[in-house]
Amino acid sequence: MNTAASRSSTRPRWITPYDASRSYFLDDDVDCNIPRRGVLGELGAWNHARGHLVELRRRLGGTPLALHYRELLTRHPHDTDDIPPHLPVGNEVTARLRTGDDQLVTVVTRAEWAPYGTQGDHWQLTIDDEIPTDTDDPALHGVHRYAPTLPYLAFLVELHLSRRAS
Repeated sequence: MNTAASRSSTRPRWITPYDASRSYFLDDDVDCNIPRRGVLGELGAWNHARGHLVELRRRLGGTPLALHYRELLTRHPHDTDDIPPHLPVGNEVTARLRTGDDQLVTVVTRAEWAPYGTQGDHWQLTIDDEIPTDTDDPALHGVHRYAPTLPYLAFLVELHLSRRAS
């Protein structure tokens, strides 16, 4: 049995058994618009948002500076124009940190979900206003249908920064 699924890979995995069981905490000096520590019953999206900054710091070193979480809203297709957007269709997380080699880095992830997201199921990564691309391996692009795990997100950011520096 020599299928692609059974072959080992040297690349980081997109999903690991620990992805659904991590809890992320932010230092008190991090500027953020959501709670810095999770509590029982809170929104899982907030833990996921905090995880952006924690995993980036783990991978890049340095100091976490700020985290901003925003719900993406739209109107229901049957709503009239006078009804404000209220239907959740995704989220946007902006994480800012100073890396171990003293670079100021801003990472923005944006996820939208079908059926009401403007782009259907869509995830995008922006690093300092640049979307990562890779001509040889589409897995390393900054645009996908679904979001990768947070450790893999941090890997993509590290790879982009190292390529930009060389």
